[in-house]
Amino acid sequence: MTRLNRSWFSNPRPLPLDANGRVDFSIESEVEKSDVEEFRPEEQERFMGRMFDQIDMPDGGRIICLFRWDSNDPNLPLHTENHNIFRLDSENKILWQVTRVEDGYVNWESRNRHAKERDPTCEGYIDPFLSMGSQFFERRPLPYKGPFHPNFEIVLFDEYKPGRLLGARTSRWGYDIDPETGVAACNGRQQK
Repeated sequence: MTRLNRSWFSNPRPLPLDANGRVDFSIESEVEKSDVEEFRPEEQERFMGRMFDQIDMPDGGRIICLFRWDSNDPNLPLHTENHNIFRLDSENKILWQVTRVEDGYVNWESRNRHAKERDPTCEGYIDPFLSMGSQFFERRPLPYKGPFHPNFEIVLFDEYKPGRLLGARTSRWGYDIDPETGVAACNGRQQK
């Protein structure tokens, strides 16, 4: 039997190996308790019955992206499911619900038709935003020319200022959201 070199593993906590080099968790010393609090979904703030990720805005409001935690979360109407990013003011009133601009990338008519062919009881194709960025960004042009050179760089910022965008993604596409208007333009970057 070949013995594996411990340096090949990137696990910060090495596996407990017995004298023969086999993993044996019975010899592992008691794991120290960490200061990390246990995640309790039932105690998380919710909007429309769903948990969410958020990014704060300078006016005291926030932009949130709803997500489904488990099967106990409520079903939402198809439009809300596919437009699950909102900007809220400091009193949690909706300023906008995201608008998707996907010209040339997503054919909703075709996707809805195929979804209904597979399941006649469904409302249509569901493709919610799965996540959004934790920082704002700007695209700045680069002086390079040519087919193999990038034509812009992305600069990240912790705080919002007019002109900065927020990234988001669905299961298939990347989007650039304008925090002022709520327009999410498909940027053509496919997600893998």
